[in-house]
Amino acid sequence: MTNQPQPDESTSENVHSVTDPIKCKEMGQKYGWKLKDTRQTKDSILKIDCIFYGKQTSFEDERYD
Repeated sequence: MTNQPQPDESTSENVHSVTDPIKCKEMGQKYGWKLKDTRQTKDSILKIDCIFYGKQTSFEDERYD
């Protein structure tokens, strides 16, 4: 078994797309995530990527995997 270094929380990014930049702040408050940055996307609906500090998370439903 190989020991792999853990990602540095200050450089790890947790990215989620939203329709409006205000939603980034709301998402951060709801889940306790610290917002690092926002970036505009090319998507016509999910126009903003919220970049949070920390490990990537998922909202996928894993009950059926």
